[in-house]
Amino acid sequence: METLNDLLPGLTPLTVLIAIAVCFVAAALGGMSGVGSGMIITLFITPIIGPKAVIPVISVLMLINNASRAWFYRKYLQPKRIALIAGTAVPASALGALLYVRMESDLVQGLLGIILIASVPLRRWTAGRMMEPSKPTVIAVSGAFGFLSSIIVGAGMLVLPILMGFGLAGPALLATDAAIAVIVNFGKIVFFGSLDALTLSLFFIAVVMGLCTIPGTWVAAWIVTRTDIRIHTLFIEALIVIGGASLIYGSLTE
Repeated sequence: METLNDLLPGLTPLTVLIAIAVCFVAAALGGMSGVGSGMIITLFITPIIGPKAVIPVISVLMLINNASRAWFYRKYLQPKRIALIAGTAVPASALGALLYVRMESDLVQGLLGIILIASVPLRRWTAGRMMEPSKPTVIAVSGAFGFLSSIIVGAGMLVLPILMGFGLAGPALLATDAAIAVIVNFGKIVFFGSLDALTLSLFFIAVVMGLCTIPGTWVAAWIVTRTDIRIHTLFIEALIVIGGASLIYGSLTE
């Protein structure tokens, strides 16, 4: 108990167990629908660590989650696509990090809520769409993705239409998207750490939670073959909308 309280005051063993379960379930559900892991975890950890710590912690957590996926599909990686998109996104994420640490906590919480709710129709709109992958388009979208990824959850959805426009699908799409996320999140960890927005205790907690997502991604593949993916997708969308609304309400009443 003393060790837990040293890491994060008020953290209890029960909260830790629930966090482990949430990370596992979120990874499993996200693995089945292709989206939602980071958003579900965000809804759980925001009241515990505060809205200003969410993006730095999620950056560490999702680096681990995406690293496992990139490794699993490593033979399908597209190095040139990764270099182009991540190379543009990382510098832009530094600008986003600078803005994020200067934002008020209530504003961050309200913004998180709005983005979480907006992510549902955005995911539906981008699903199956392909964007013309001209170099200026790729650079513009990659820069927007990098900047927004340091401020909000779910900015990675901007990259998927670009990758699909390159003709990537299946394992190649999953691997390349995950590798880009790993590089961008690594950059964000460095930036947030240099800005004192990611403490050692929060980093440790994020690493533990990130490791808990790995088994969930393995379980997802087993579940997908036995259940209707639409049910899980609708469940995640409903949870995200409800949770996002609660964050907005909290930011307006505090």
